[in-house]
Amino acid sequence: MSSLASEFESFELQHDLFDIVIDDVPIWERLRFNVFRKIEQEHGSGQAHTGIERTPRNYLRVGELLVKNVFRRNPFLSDEADVLYLGHQRRKKRADGLWWDIYCDPIHRACDHEYIHLERPHLLTHFGPTPTSGLKYLDLIEFGGALQRSLGVREPRIEAAERAKLEAAGSDLHDQFGATVDLVSMANEALHTRRTTLGLYRRLLRRIEPELVVVVVSYFRDTFIEACQRESIPVAELQHGLIFDHHFGYSYRGSRTKRVFPDYVLTFGDYWSQGIEYPIPDDHVISVGYPYLEEAIREYETGASTNQILFISQGTIGEDLSRLAVEVASHPDMGYDVVYKLHPGEYERWTEEYPWLADADLEVIDSSEPQLYSLFAESAAQVGVGSTAVFEGLAFDLETYIYDRPGSEALAPLAQNGAARMVSSADELVSSLGEETEPFDREYYFEPGAAENVCAVIDRLRTGE
Repeated sequence: MSSLASEFESFELQHDLFDIVIDDVPIWERLRFNVFRKIEQEHGSGQAHTGIERTPRNYLRVGELLVKNVFRRNPFLSDEADVLYLGHQRRKKRADGLWWDIYCDPIHRACDHEYIHLERPHLLTHFGPTPTSGLKYLDLIEFGGALQRSLGVREPRIEAAERAKLEAAGSDLHDQFGATVDLVSMANEALHTRRTTLGLYRRLLRRIEPELVVVVVSYFRDTFIEACQRESIPVAELQHGLIFDHHFGYSYRGSRTKRVFPDYVLTFGDYWSQGIEYPIPDDHVISVGYPYLEEAIREYETGASTNQILFISQGTIGEDLSRLAVEVASHPDMGYDVVYKLHPGEYERWTEEYPWLADADLEVIDSSEPQLYSLFAESAAQVGVGSTAVFEGLAFDLETYIYDRPGSEALAPLAQNGAARMVSSADELVSSLGEETEPFDREYYFEPGAAENVCAVIDRLRTGE
């Protein structure tokens, strides 16, 4: 575990943060992930995300989405369904011209149950056309709740004792980690969001009456999951990315726990199911595979790889990684073509934040085309820091290098077992290219027969058999 994560774990116990209860909510479990992300970003790691600016134009867009949702894809006009999905709003456009929820749509296609699929907007947009039948938007709940909050409706009250504890912890966070975190404001926002949306989610669940709810990214869905708990509906989460021993959306070591958490976690494979202290029983963490990746490997397995090395960018590590890519591309002993694949959150800002890429002797991919898996199929090697995509690239048999920077500890086990190499400079990377590594045990990380596995588990969970 990283020293930063260890310090954070010690800090939260020293300050008894899990014991702070406001509005009958153990508030720290709803703040923990975002607080540590702020600390990581202060220390040069973590994932940067593009936000929504509060401009008149965006307010108009919110109003437009709110009104449209009354008439189009209104979730409160849904029929009953066996399974209710809350998918991932950041869809990917595939070669068929459709925008896919890559975690849910392969399951919809494979499984035989009636479903409704809920979606939040991504950056005030819903992408389409999609292959998702039964698709409903959550704009009425999301923006309806935001409208209530802007008017001060159902505003929570944080009593003096709890406020003092949060203020003291926030001050000590700054002293110990150098991060400015207003825990009182974060708690107030979380509680206000809960007050203005919990009842709406419960009403929606009573309308659809699902036997099972399936979510993606549970740590941003606390109020929705609480609504499911109150309606006695079991919740299963589909893994969507890295899970490791200091991912504070999932890892609750020792005495730590989380009251609002899915009943089950369906992971990509045994690697992700073991070695993590989830706040649920071990037998509720089930290895099922990754249907979208499995389909892609079959689709691209006949492709011929080229003499190409792929850099996989992400968030706040992009500056360091992009500079490494430029050094590698200009290295006198470099015999590979260099491709730099930006994270979607960097598409709009890379020319300002990484201007050195524009004039470098490499190709920058700043859109969803070509698709990442297509790039894997045509590459011989990859370089990353802390991205789930590195594991996926290994599933495509890519020679793999991990750049030793903050955040790389999430991939350190790959270097420890010999499937990848940790490198700290362009010289070290270039000199290592082509050297043999230990084979990657694909089935340990990605359970085979993924679509069939997921369908079987969902049927079992929803029927209780």
